[in-house]
Amino acid sequence: MILDRIKKLMGLGSLPDEVAPIYRGAKSEREALEMLKDARRRDEDRRNRALEDVEILQTKESDLMEDGKKETDQNRRLGLARKIKDLRWKVEEIEAKVENIFNKRIRIYKEHIASLETLVHLAEEPLPTTKQLEEAAIKAKEKREDLDRTVAMAEGMGMDKSTEPVIDEEERAILEEFQKHEEAKIEQHENLPEFAPREKKKESKAKETPAGDEEEEMLE
Repeated sequence: MILDRIKKLMGLGSLPDEVAPIYRGAKSEREALEMLKDARRRDEDRRNRALEDVEILQTKESDLMEDGKKETDQNRRLGLARKIKDLRWKVEEIEAKVENIFNKRIRIYKEHIASLETLVHLAEEPLPTTKQLEEAAIKAKEKREDLDRTVAMAEGMGMDKSTEPVIDEEERAILEEFQKHEEAKIEQHENLPEFAPREKKKESKAKETPAGDEEEEMLE
């Protein structure tokens, strides 16, 4: 059986769930290699589409942020803040899927493809020597160790979804971003040069008051 031969050639007691079905459906090592490559290409396409979705969502978030900064009605601001929050959750969900599913499987596929290519190449050579077989076993063992480290790292990077974020705090933080932008615009407007002449007019009017008093004294 191809599955048993693969485990024996690669020095493995068991195979990861990601590749075991592929080996079961293959009739030879060469066919298993091609099936692994096809599986890797499919997941790479899915990952690329997911990353494109992330870019689209992030663009929408940016547009909503600009709308929120311009909006003056507090209820509409809150509605925009909730839409932004939902977009951020979707982005986090897609990024977690990319890292914990697609990237993980792609790394496993690549490791097994590299190991199987070595085994297939050696198997196709005429009368392989004992030394060549030993080298292939060493390389397969090294690839397995690299694979174990890669899988452990990927599992450790998984996002913890057990704790739900506090909705009010996130919405309040977004609203504070809107408010800071509005306060900055008001402060900038108050500092414009057009406000200076008005103050001077007030000063000149104050200076005219004593002159009026002097005219009243002369009439008396």
